[in-house]
Amino acid sequence: MGALTLRHQFVLDKRTNKLLEELAFYHAGNRSMVVREAIQLYADMEDRLEKIEPDPAFQKMMAKSDADVKAGRVIPHSEVVKMSRARSAKSRKR
Repeated sequence: MGALTLRHQFVLDKRTNKLLEELAFYHAGNRSMVVREAIQLYADMEDRLEKIEPDPAFQKMMAKSDADVKAGRVIPHSEVVKMSRARSAKSRKR
């Protein structure tokens, strides 16, 4: 940590608080460390996205994806989940 530490207060919902407690368990109960790491990972991801999104190859790929969705050549995630569950149930019966 740096020479100057700042204290902040956040309001978490029950699910997020439970996740924070579970993650902190693996860091000797240090919730602050988990929050700092999560913020850094999020910031790193945003930096990468800022570099990827302007790339012409990425733009072209996204345009093709949009066209596929509009043309109905894409199966919605909810339908894939249903198909997967049905297949799993069928294989369990064997």
